[in-house]
Amino acid sequence: MAESADIQVLGQDSGPGSGKGSGQGSGSKGSGPRRSLSFQLAVALTLALLPIGILAAVLAADGIRNAREAELVRAENQFRATARVVDDLLNVDFLVLRALLRNESGLNDGRTCNTEAANALDDAETFDSIIWADSSGRTICQSRGGTKPSAAELTRLAAESERENLIWPGGDHVFLAVREEPENGEPGLIVATASVSRLKARLGEIAAMEGSTTVWLGDKAILGTAPPGAAAPGGLLTVRRVNEPGGRGQVVAAGPLSIAPFALTTIVPAAHLAAADVLAIAAPSLMWIAALLIGWMVVRRFVVRPLQNMASGVRAYGAGDDRVRLSGRAGQTDEMQAFAETFDAMAQDMAEARQEVDAALTEQRRLTREIHHRVKNNLQIIASLISIQAREADGADVARAYASIQMRVGALSIVHRWLYEESDTQGVNFTALTHDLCASLQQLIPTAKLVEPRINTHLERLHISQDSAVPLAFLITEVIAFAARLAAAEGRGKMTIDVHVRRTERGGELQICSDAFGEDDPLAPSQTRAAARIVNGMVRQLRGRLTYDADMPCYSFEFPLKPRLG
Repeated sequence: MAESADIQVLGQDSGPGSGKGSGQGSGSKGSGPRRSLSFQLAVALTLALLPIGILAAVLAADGIRNAREAELVRAENQFRATARVVDDLLNVDFLVLRALLRNESGLNDGRTCNTEAANALDDAETFDSIIWADSSGRTICQSRGGTKPSAAELTRLAAESERENLIWPGGDHVFLAVREEPENGEPGLIVATASVSRLKARLGEIAAMEGSTTVWLGDKAILGTAPPGAAAPGGLLTVRRVNEPGGRGQVVAAGPLSIAPFALTTIVPAAHLAAADVLAIAAPSLMWIAALLIGWMVVRRFVVRPLQNMASGVRAYGAGDDRVRLSGRAGQTDEMQAFAETFDAMAQDMAEARQEVDAALTEQRRLTREIHHRVKNNLQIIASLISIQAREADGADVARAYASIQMRVGALSIVHRWLYEESDTQGVNFTALTHDLCASLQQLIPTAKLVEPRINTHLERLHISQDSAVPLAFLITEVIAFAARLAAAEGRGKMTIDVHVRRTERGGELQICSDAFGEDDPLAPSQTRAAARIVNGMVRQLRGRLTYDADMPCYSFEFPLKPRLG
């Protein structure tokens, strides 16, 4: 899906040749930076679905928070359930003592203390010994064996305001006491001794409950293994989450029991969310992301990619490939297909129109060449007729006049010949035209009974336009013919003429050199002879300047070249 980023659509061409359109687009007033359709779509979908995304994030955070709070509640419930079991076990022992206190009120009526104590110890397996005392703490009767409280402890237990009490002197046993108001001198206090090991055995059933449990007696853990670094719980119930070094979380609940100095610590493993729970929490966020991705993929599939394909087709069509059609590139949507079919119909119409124009241009070119060919033939016929008439002329001056006309007509004939051979991209071959003119003049000048010329050509390959061909041809013809007339006037029998055609930085240069010209410029604009008027008229038509160098002596003229196409 990572086509580029840079997705270009119709009207956003960035390839070669698109500088004009790009410049207009980027430089138009008020237009901002352009972005790809994929980028704009992602922004639009994000903004459209942003409320859903925020709600999804809130719901996910709330789900995680609720899950953590549920863990704390579960740990607290586990602590209270375990504490209830411990309290119930201890309350059973207090209930036994309360029954003994009420049932043994007749210990002074002939019944032996040892017998009653033995029966009581058999009923309550937790106790090691039992003491009956009056409301002031004085011993009335006691069983044999076992550790018993001291007189001071009995006095303190008798003075307690609570009906039930438990004290731990710090050894391996505890004292459980039940106190009631006596009647008729009956015992008001009963104290039982319970060893810590027996209490631990009685509390063993909580080991089967969830998690791990530690029962504290004061600051001593009498059941279970205390967590590393943990101390006996304080006065309030605390529930907190603890992360172990291995990364597994635990929830620890610790607090005192209803019967002091007992306390309890429970550890419950932190619940791992099931896949369904994780999915339920993450579902809103996943739905938002899925909606964003699906929308982006759908638009890329049905809009962006067809637009890219059609844009490449349009660029190929603009580069000259008339066979390009967009119907196979437009995807499967009705709107894209309608656009592609409209473009294809337009391309078909333009192709047919171009074919008609090409056919018309070909026919026009053929007719133009035919015209040039016929004009050339007609001019050659005229030149032949002039040549025939010149042979019957009386006098050398008339023959020279006919020869001049024949040379000019022959020059036009040669020009039309090369106009017929003109290339659409290069123009008229001026090199070949000059060579043919010089060859023709070398044959025609002797027939005018002037001199025997030798024309040397030094030509570079250059091309000129049709508009420049006729003036340049007349210019060459008049200058060479004028040099021959000057040489004949001096009584020469032969003469040499050098014709140079070369390329310069500004175009082309024509140079005609002959020692017949002399020191003064015989073709200056101020001269009134026909040759001067014709030459200067051709120079003005070409919008150039004819220069004369008497030292060489040479005439030089710069002319424009036809720019090449393609």
